[in-house]
Amino acid sequence: MSREVRRVPLDFDWPLNKVWKGYKRPSRLDGDTCHACNGSGQTHFGWWLQHLSQRMGMLATDVRDQQRGKPMHPWLTEFPYPHGHFEYPIKDDPQSGPGRFVIDRPSPDALDFFGALMKVEPSRIDGLLFGENPSYIVMTKLLEITGVDVGCCECEGHGSHEKYPGQRADAEAWEPSDPPEGEGWQLWESVSEGSPISPVFSDSDGLASWMSDPLRGNRWVPAEVAVRFIRAGWAPSGMSAPWTNGLVSGVEAVGTKPPYEDGA
Repeated sequence: MSREVRRVPLDFDWPLNKVWKGYKRPSRLDGDTCHACNGSGQTHFGWWLQHLSQRMGMLATDVRDQQRGKPMHPWLTEFPYPHGHFEYPIKDDPQSGPGRFVIDRPSPDALDFFGALMKVEPSRIDGLLFGENPSYIVMTKLLEITGVDVGCCECEGHGSHEKYPGQRADAEAWEPSDPPEGEGWQLWESVSEGSPISPVFSDSDGLASWMSDPLRGNRWVPAEVAVRFIRAGWAPSGMSAPWTNGLVSGVEAVGTKPPYEDGA
């Protein structure tokens, strides 16, 4: 997500704040949703298995959370838990109410289970299970063990049907394209796929004047800041650095960057 200066034709008239057409794949390349799987590409059992696999993966995650003093994830606390116990009032402890039910959180043998399932040492589970999507890892391993295929037979796992022969190949071959280049100066954003947010100007001074116009409200920046930003050509949406005194817009951060920070 950023702000950047683009060089476009002087007569470039694409609407402001509208994603450039070259960044959006044409709808004609979208297939028709497969109603047998509701566009998921897998059977209804596959979705159930994915849902339960995600909860299974979170059991191992909760063991680590306990070690780090973190509370149980809400998705687990709201799940119909298998076991727990009633905690009776503790003397001089106002937080302990009569008959409060406490969930018994997963024990460390959860790591042994997942280590055996994935055939790795429990000490390596952090990188294999927590660095990726737990539901994907657990579900993939279970399907590998059983040899069951949960891909939708109607659409061959694509989640859609071709509108015309070769439509899927055309969609895969499609690539985004940048707007045409030219002599004009224009400000763009990439919070969306990418769209222009200023008029086209014949020179950089025109763009700097527009950016430093007080009528732009809270998007206004001092003229010297605009000039330095345009010279740099790019800035993130927001930025915090030693010279910014907190979080500021990327344009302001780049436009006020001290010379020594550039190695000068």
